Amino acid sequence: MERGNLSDNAKGKRRVVTNITSANTDVPGRGGAARSSVEALVMGVERRGCVVQEEGNDQPRKRDESVSSTKSFAITKRQVFTAWKQVKANRGSAGIDEESIAEFEKNLVRNLYRIWNRMASGSYFPPPVKAVEIPKRSGGARTLGIPTVSDRVAQTVVKGYLEALLEPVFDPDSYGYRPERSAKDAVAVTRRRCWQEDWVIEFDIKGAFDNLDHGLLMKALRKHTQEKWVLLYVERWLKAPMVGDSGELIARMRGTPQGGVVSPVLMNLFMHYAFDRWMRQNVASAMFARYADDAVVHCKTLIHAQRVMRLITDRFSAVGLELHPEKTRIVYCKDRTRTKEYPHVQFTFLGFTFRPRHTVSRQGQHFTGFLPGASRAAQTRMRQRIRGWHLPRQSPATLYEFSKEYGPTLNGWWRYYSSFYPKALGPVYKQLDLALMRWARGKYKRLSRHKERSREWLNQVIRREPHLFVHWRHWYANGRATGAV
Repeated sequence: MERGNLSDNAKGKRRVVTNITSANTDVPGRGGAARSSVEALVMGVERRGCVVQEEGNDQPRKRDESVSSTKSFAITKRQVFTAWKQVKANRGSAGIDEESIAEFEKNLVRNLYRIWNRMASGSYFPPPVKAVEIPKRSGGARTLGIPTVSDRVAQTVVKGYLEALLEPVFDPDSYGYRPERSAKDAVAVTRRRCWQEDWVIEFDIKGAFDNLDHGLLMKALRKHTQEKWVLLYVERWLKAPMVGDSGELIARMRGTPQGGVVSPVLMNLFMHYAFDRWMRQNVASAMFARYADDAVVHCKTLIHAQRVMRLITDRFSAVGLELHPEKTRIVYCKDRTRTKEYPHVQFTFLGFTFRPRHTVSRQGQHFTGFLPGASRAAQTRMRQRIRGWHLPRQSPATLYEFSKEYGPTLNGWWRYYSSFYPKALGPVYKQLDLALMRWARGKYKRLSRHKERSREWLNQVIRREPHLFVHWRHWYANGRATGAV
């Protein structure tokens, strides 16, 4: 006698064998990890322990295979649910529908099912992206395209597929938006190569994200996959219009919206063929490091650098991109052994300015090295951020509250910018100490209108509780400095 519910209909009809499982967990002993109740609801019929068996066939088929066969594309609910968890973790603002992540989650099961159903059937059409202008570091404004929460989930599904497919293909000197790689890695390798080569080509691409050629991008994508749903949805995202502040639709014939989830992967793919692979084949003698659309190239001599820059300019022109004439230059890596005079002896890459700096060797010798440190623009942004906190006005607050609220930001700055030349951060953390001294003069009557007393008070706090702020721990508590400013 067989277990379950059996149908004794005519020969050839299916028998359904059903094991009832809990909504919260997999069946014990079947090798599956426990799932949350939310995941169980979202996964629906893809739950384990439920099979469909044909009459006369000893090999059962899982129900999710049977159900997915009715869809045009083999996209699973698990892919969509995993994508949602990534979108939730990354947070982000609402798109044109003004639906936040919290609001999306209120009806999570229905929302995720709708995304899966439409993507698997080929009927998913991305909504327009919300155009948001943000100021550029170099002046002017950059337009970001903010997708809706549901569209970010859909893009994350495709992004996961493309990352697994393209990651082994990308160049080892491509660092942007890739797992296990970071901007600090790109800065570190650039620092080392500046010691090896005398010249660097610094260049900037005008609106790289906004000017990618759709035809060339799709050609590159088809070289690596023939998966129809991936090609279909990437093409739809490329053509999805933007909505400006006034509500008008802005058609897009080129580019991929900066701010989209899948855009960084597409940018890396385009630049892989437009620059990385081309450099390996045509200018193998020049080393480079690239982070998305930002890159530097190292050369041995000035003549070599001039020739390489002409080749790069022509190459980008051939693929529909243009180098910014005012931000593209050849830089001499001047230090204690390279002492010639040239117009440009510094460049900025990923928030670090590489230039001649005074340093001390491990043997205690003082010399001039060509080193990266926090750029002046980065310092200005950080100092403006500190001024924007208005610490002197927060008299009721305490140092512990300041440490809890602003500590993560200060720690993040330190982790990134102190990696190579911490001394360049001096003006930034000096700004913080000055703000704390002003705060103390407003909070304590005995310190009012006494700068020296407030400085002495802050030095006492630093010696007593150096753990409150990151620069106190690294500078003042270990003897590198005697106290605050």
